[in-house]
Amino acid sequence: MQTPVEIAFRHYQPSDEVRAEIAAQARRLDQLNPRIVSCRVVVTGPQNRRRNGDVFDVELRITMPNHKDIIVDRCRDEAPEREHALVAIREAFASARRQIEDTERKMNESLKLYAPANRGPVAKLIESDRTRFH
Repeated sequence: MQTPVEIAFRHYQPSDEVRAEIAAQARRLDQLNPRIVSCRVVVTGPQNRRRNGDVFDVELRITMPNHKDIIVDRCRDEAPEREHALVAIREAFASARRQIEDTERKMNESLKLYAPANRGPVAKLIESDRTRFH
């Protein structure tokens, strides 16, 4: 990436393991597509004080040249396994990877290069019936 990953946490004090996971996932994105300009990650912890039932929300904004931003917002999914920050982070980055791959696929389809027509010296000219009568 051309700029360092921006990481923000809301309602949550992250552990070193969470920070390391975000850094590792960002490196994977950079290996997938080195043209990524920037990546912003916002992890929102559970806002209620209950121990179970609240999930982590992860938002990603990835900027690439000549493309609209890739935005992943995993706030709407209430899956119980997302009660863990690492699972929510992995799911968000997996979704971002799929979107980047789709973007690359669309870009490659629009840039398909077609082979030029075969050209070579004319060895023998054969007259057809149409050319004789004109």
